[in-house]
Amino acid sequence: MALKVIGKINTRLRFLYRNRNVLSEALKRMLCNALIQPHFDYASTVWYPNLTMKLKKKIQTAQNKCIRFCLQLNNRTSVDFKHFKTMNWLKTSDRFKQTLNSSAFKFFHKSCPTFMNEIYDIAHQGNISTRQSYCKLRQPLRRTNLGQKSLSYMGPGEWNKLPPSIKQIENINTFKHKVKQHLFNQMETKDSLGY
Repeated sequence: MALKVIGKINTRLRFLYRNRNVLSEALKRMLCNALIQPHFDYASTVWYPNLTMKLKKKIQTAQNKCIRFCLQLNNRTSVDFKHFKTMNWLKTSDRFKQTLNSSAFKFFHKSCPTFMNEIYDIAHQGNISTRQSYCKLRQPLRRTNLGQKSLSYMGPGEWNKLPPSIKQIENINTFKHKVKQHLFNQMETKDSLGY
């Protein structure tokens, strides 16, 4: 699946490169957002966790190529935090985290597909069942590496790490924006520390 994603991204990017001389920077960004970025997200909760580190690196390299194209950077320019921020794009690993958190948000707000009700489970605290008490998801015990890559394990893991102020947002668009901002802040910290 990942190789198909990479293939589609590279095919579309080659097409855009062939036409780069007639595209403004704004149009390049718009076309990358419309034609390429969705491939990083589509069904990513299924395929992304099972990628090897080598394939995750290839996926990130494909996104870096898109950023260089949009920002008219040299092929050897190292893509760092400031470039992601300029594009308003999260790294592929962080986009995956944003997707996981969005699925948990929809579960809490009863706007998810029915099957999600069997994947997530609210972690109640004692006999209290107020909204404040169940801003946490129960993370099931998974001993195997495969089990720890499942949506039922990774989703609660990411959701439970979010600050309460973000979890309590009621609107999905505001929620996604705040999660993105939160992940950008973490990325900036790692970048400044040289991680």
